[in-house]
Amino acid sequence: MPSVAALGRVGPASKAMAVPWLLWLWLLVPGTQGAQDGDMRLVNGATANEGRVEIFYGDQWGTVCDNLWNLADANVVCRALGFENATEALGGAAFGPGTGPVMLDEVQCTGTEPSLASCRSLGWKKSYCGHEKDAGVVCTNDTRGEYTLDLSGELSAALGLIFDSQQGCDLSIQVVGQEQEELAFCAHSVILTANPEAQALWEEPGSKIIMRVDSECMSVVRDFLRYFYSRRIEVSLASVKCLHKLASAYRAVQLQDYCGRLFSTLLPQDPSFRTPLDLYTYAQDTSDALLEERCVQFLAWNFGALTQAEAWLSVPTALLQALLLRDEVAVPSELALLQALDAWIRKQGTSQREAEVLLEQIRFPMMLPKELFQLQFNLSLYQDHEALFRKKILQALEFHTVPLWLLAQYQGLNFTDDIYKPRIYTSATWSALVTANSWTQQLSSRNQRRKYSTYPYYYVNKSSYGYMSSPSQSFQTPEHPSFLFKTRLVSWTLAYLPNMQSCWNYGFSCSSDELPALGLTKSSSSDSTIGYENRALMLCRGGIVVDVLGFQGSKTSIPSALGTNSTRAPSTFPCAAGSFSSFRVAIRPFYLTNATSLD
Repeated sequence: MPSVAALGRVGPASKAMAVPWLLWLWLLVPGTQGAQDGDMRLVNGATANEGRVEIFYGDQWGTVCDNLWNLADANVVCRALGFENATEALGGAAFGPGTGPVMLDEVQCTGTEPSLASCRSLGWKKSYCGHEKDAGVVCTNDTRGEYTLDLSGELSAALGLIFDSQQGCDLSIQVVGQEQEELAFCAHSVILTANPEAQALWEEPGSKIIMRVDSECMSVVRDFLRYFYSRRIEVSLASVKCLHKLASAYRAVQLQDYCGRLFSTLLPQDPSFRTPLDLYTYAQDTSDALLEERCVQFLAWNFGALTQAEAWLSVPTALLQALLLRDEVAVPSELALLQALDAWIRKQGTSQREAEVLLEQIRFPMMLPKELFQLQFNLSLYQDHEALFRKKILQALEFHTVPLWLLAQYQGLNFTDDIYKPRIYTSATWSALVTANSWTQQLSSRNQRRKYSTYPYYYVNKSSYGYMSSPSQSFQTPEHPSFLFKTRLVSWTLAYLPNMQSCWNYGFSCSSDELPALGLTKSSSSDSTIGYENRALMLCRGGIVVDVLGFQGSKTSIPSALGTNSTRAPSTFPCAAGSFSSFRVAIRPFYLTNATSLD
C-alpha cells in the first residue's frame, strides 16, 4: 500500500488504483464519513435521546469534559441533534468513559449556539480531564401525534387594543389626584373579572370606580389600567416607584412583586444617586424595611462615589447615621469620609449635638498621625467641636504609638470596637484592581497607584505579568493601620481566575464549580497579633459596586452579573452590562485581641 505522501505523486497509470484505495480507507474509519468539525453525536445511551456527548474535530471524534457542564450546554447538544431541549446535563461518565481525545473543557454556552464549538471553552484539545469526567445528556424525545397551533401570544396585544379604543365599555373609572386634577377612562367588566390582579380595583358593585392617586403618579395610571387588560407593562427608572405604589394600593400582587425586585435592578443605573435616595425616602414613608435596607446597602458600597455626587449634600440625616454605623462602607480613606461629612454638616446647618453624634462614628485611629495633626487647619468643624476632636485625636495617637500589649494591659481598650477596624478603603494604599479582559487597564491602574497613594513611604510598586485572559496584580500594603508598622509591608498577589488553566498558572487549587473566581495570596508573613477580613468588590461599568464578598481561604467565587446563570449565585445588585468591568480587593487588617502574644 502506498504511503499518504506517495498518494500525492501517483502517475496516470496508478490513478485507477488510488481512488478505490481512498474509498476503502474512508469506509475503514467508522463514524467519520461526512462528519464536519463541530458535529456532535450521542453514544452509549439506552435510547436515541441520551448518551455520552461526542464532538468531531480534526478527522476524529472525542468527548467533552464535565467541568462547568450545565443545562444550557446540554440544550445546545440536544437542539442540534433535533430534539426540543435537554432534561439532564450529566457528568462523571454517566454513560461510560469514551476513548480518544477530550476535545473540549469548561464549555460555557448561552443555550442558543448551533454547536458546542461555538461556545466559550478552553479551546480544542486543551484539557487535563480524564474520560472519567466525560459529559452526557438526556434530551426530550417528544413523539406525540398531536400538534398545537398556538396564537395566544397575540392575545395580550389584542386586549391592550381593546383598552386603547375606549369603546364598548360598561364601567367608568375616575382618577382623582391630590391637587384635584382628574382623568377619566372606561373599562370592560368581563375583562377585569377574568384577571385576579384587578379584583381590588372593582370590589364594590356598580358601574363607576373612583381611584385616588398621588399627583406624581397620575402619568402612569393609564399604563397601570392597561396592564389589567394586556397583562404586560413596561417599567422604567422613572415609573417603578409609582407602579409599585399603585400595585400595593390595589393589591396587584404580581406587579407589586415585580416592581419590588426591579428596585435592585434599577439602583445601579442612576449614577446621580437620586434614585437610591428617593427610594430610601419612599421605603421609610411606606415602612418597607426590606427596600430601606437594600438602599442603605447599595449606598454604603458606593459611598465614595456618593460623596462626589451633587446629591450628597441632600442625604437625609437618618440615612447618613445608618451609613456611618456600617463596617462595609467603601470609601477611599477615613480622612476622605470625614472631609465629606464636614461639607455635609456645613450645608445642612446641623445642630451642635447632631454633628457630634455623627462625628462619634468617625474612626479616627484609621487616619495617619500627619492627617490627624492637619485636621485643626483643614477642617471647618474643628473649631466648633475642638474638645471632641482633641479627645478623638489623642485616642488615635495612642493607637498609633503604643504597642498593642501595653494598650491592652494599662488602658483596657477593646480592640473589637469598630473604631479600631478599617472600613473598605479603596485607595491604592489598601486595595488593588484587576480586570477580566484588559491588560492595558491593569497597567493604567498601576500608574494611578503611583500617583495617588496616600502612603508614599509604604507602597512599593511591583508587577506580575500574567496572561491577557487572566490578569493579575502584585502589590504591597502596610501590615496594619497603626503607625508602628510604617516600615513593615505585606506582599499580595491578586488574580482573576476564569478557568482551571488560570488556577494552575497562578498556583491555586480550584474546583470547576467555584469558577470564575478571584484568588488572593499573601507572600510574606505577618505579625501573629494581626488578622485580615479582606473584601472583594464586584464593579460594573462606571465603577458602580454591585456586590461585596469575603474570601473563603484564598479565593472567592464571582457571582453571576445578571442572575441568569443557574450554576452561580446572582450578585446582590445586577449589572446591566451582563458582566463585571473589573474587580477591586480591599485589604482590612485588624488586631487579634485573643492572640497568645498578648499574654
